[in-house]
Amino acid sequence: MSLPTPTTGAALRLFAAFLAHFHLSEFAFALRFNPQDVSTRSFLLSRPYAAAMTCGVIEFAASSALMPERKASLVRGTFYLGAFMCVFGEWLRKSAMCTAGAAFTHLIQTRRRATHVLVTEGAYAYARHPGYLGWFIWALGTQLVLGNVASVAAFAVVTWVYFKRRITYEERHLRNMFSEYDAYAKRVRTWIPGIK
Repeated sequence: MSLPTPTTGAALRLFAAFLAHFHLSEFAFALRFNPQDVSTRSFLLSRPYAAAMTCGVIEFAASSALMPERKASLVRGTFYLGAFMCVFGEWLRKSAMCTAGAAFTHLIQTRRRATHVLVTEGAYAYARHPGYLGWFIWALGTQLVLGNVASVAAFAVVTWVYFKRRITYEERHLRNMFSEYDAYAKRVRTWIPGIK
């Protein structure tokens, strides 16, 4: 038994479903673990992010209109890999959120809170910043579902730069808050290429 051949219509519908699930579940998890911090920002919908996803949809629409056979071929070649990446990335991120519980927040903490602990079990035993890694995989997967060549490359570069800066900044604060962070960082890698 083989998998059905994906169409551009199916790709667009699955992309929309992945986006809706991601943002609604981010809000729900924030509400569950950090209800005192929940706001509309908990949906993780920023202008730069919305612009990036809009560019992905524009690439999809333009290439579907201008080169329908080529777009259909790209979707057939990348759809299932992209869907797997979205599911795996989402699972990894939500696993990290469940493991960290109240210690997982959408904002980088610069001071240690009463509920703040260094989490080193679950997904954190295998990857530093598994929430970031999960989002990185998920974001690239969304563009593979759509068969977007340019957006996959652009998302990879922009997301990598964003996480390089964010992880560097966050780890500086984690080292100040937790004396054991250096040992943890030496033992567990990020798995994001080029980010030690």
